[in-house]
Amino acid sequence: MLLILLSWIYIFFTAFGFGMAFSKALRFQQFEVVITPILGLFSITLFATVWAFFGPINILFHTVLLLFSILFWYNSKEVVTTVFQTLTQFSTFSFPIKILLCISSILILAQSATLPFIIDNESYYIQTVKWLNEYGFVKGLANLHLFFGQTSGWHITQSVFSFSFLYDRFNDLNGFCLLLGNFFAFEKLNSYFKNDKRLDLIFGLLPLTYVFLFQFVSAPSPDLPIYIFGFILFSYYLQREDKEAFIIIATLAFFAFFIKVTAVILLLFPLILLIKRFTTLKEKLFPVASIGVLVLILFISKNIILTGYPLFPLLSFRMSELDYAVPTIIMDFFFSKSMLHSFYIDGSSFANASFLDLARQYFLYNGLSGYIGIVSILMILIAPVLIFIQKSPKLWTIYFAFIALSILLFFSSAQYRFYVYFTLFFLLVVLSTLVSKPKWILRLCGISMLVVTVLILIPISFGSLTTNNLLVQNNTLHLENIVIPEPNSKWNPEFRGSSVGNMIYQTPVDDSFFWVTGNGKLPCVNEKQIQYFEHGFFYIPQQRSKDLKDGFYAQKISGHE
Repeated sequence: MLLILLSWIYIFFTAFGFGMAFSKALRFQQFEVVITPILGLFSITLFATVWAFFGPINILFHTVLLLFSILFWYNSKEVVTTVFQTLTQFSTFSFPIKILLCISSILILAQSATLPFIIDNESYYIQTVKWLNEYGFVKGLANLHLFFGQTSGWHITQSVFSFSFLYDRFNDLNGFCLLLGNFFAFEKLNSYFKNDKRLDLIFGLLPLTYVFLFQFVSAPSPDLPIYIFGFILFSYYLQREDKEAFIIIATLAFFAFFIKVTAVILLLFPLILLIKRFTTLKEKLFPVASIGVLVLILFISKNIILTGYPLFPLLSFRMSELDYAVPTIIMDFFFSKSMLHSFYIDGSSFANASFLDLARQYFLYNGLSGYIGIVSILMILIAPVLIFIQKSPKLWTIYFAFIALSILLFFSSAQYRFYVYFTLFFLLVVLSTLVSKPKWILRLCGISMLVVTVLILIPISFGSLTTNNLLVQNNTLHLENIVIPEPNSKWNPEFRGSSVGNMIYQTPVDDSFFWVTGNGKLPCVNEKQIQYFEHGFFYIPQQRSKDLKDGFYAQKISGHE
């Protein structure tokens, strides 16, 4: 915990410096302790993305980053002023809110020091960050493992702050992100206690969702920043319409899209605001559009390098002239409807399933997914009534965005974690109408903290919520974690060497999980996966040269080899 805390302090001041520079470039008049570091993370992510086309995110990058940070700090007296203003603001919080804020922040730190819970961390998060740290963007990396082709903008950010040249256990950007969201939430709750504004209460109740959100803390899952940025975006959209708010909303939407393409729905909010207030906001259209174009160019360029598909994961516009473009047959396999729905319905059942069968499975799947599906249906049914009663037209925008995203995901990749932040938002809208007295709000927040504490300290089986053996047990905090965090991977770290054609690679000895790569040395991929695509599609990954930086291509082999 202590080492993670030190890394967070560095991340905060680095991100704050870049955020100040970004804000000044766009002529902001106000600087906030939550939104400014997020704008800084966005700036750093874009900078690191450009860098990764030419080299690794290593100590040289950090040297340049540190020099820029010092420069921004030297020319930004407002940094110290903002920090002192935040401390003054904290002093005005009521005593119970101060206690809850401190306890929840310590719990976030403690959760960050435990073993990662998200299984995708073992399939591609760790390896994606390692490739960025050691080589930057690598041509045709998706031919080695298609998941590597996703390389989220958040993993680029994590590669900046993994400090791989210093220590091999920093994997905690999500904890820092939730820490910002935590302060945002209690700031809103304190504001509600003072001003009795219902919208502040909605966002102030965010800590009641921590039992769910904490599962995303100990690994760099791109889902968590989408949830936090989404809530902050909703707050700005509902409560402000000035020029700065427009830029912040647009930037949060661009950042979310760069992190996860399913967050494209958030781009509707700055667009709608621009249409409504065009006369006032038109002077900010050029800088906002310029940022959007830059994000799109980097997104397309990254995809071309990694996969040969400019709009990956869309299958359109394959650049077949690139020798490292992923073969169409493999892309078709991964992104077929039966594969995208395979997490809740097997291929044979999918082929014969009706629309109603798919809808039933989509929302009423067993375990945690089923519970979230039921709550989502309830929110879709209840939310219109509440919006009508509360007479808040802007809530309709969020509601229709929720409906649109649900429909889009139903026909593409129907996973609850892609839309659940809308479910959580409307759940908090419901709760804000049921619980409005401060004493009950504080009690519920206290219960939420207590449940999270139990989950962090006491081993519990989740066998009734999931059939995945890798997720049936929570990862708890140990005494040594007060100083030293757990490793970045919970997978057995034993690997062995293997080869296929001209490629020598590491494969996990425990290969019970088909997609596992863990924390193996580069290049690392499960041998079973290599054999599956060799015998099923007659393609094997090969190095383009002896230098791993030159990347990989898929070599077609005879079906008899």
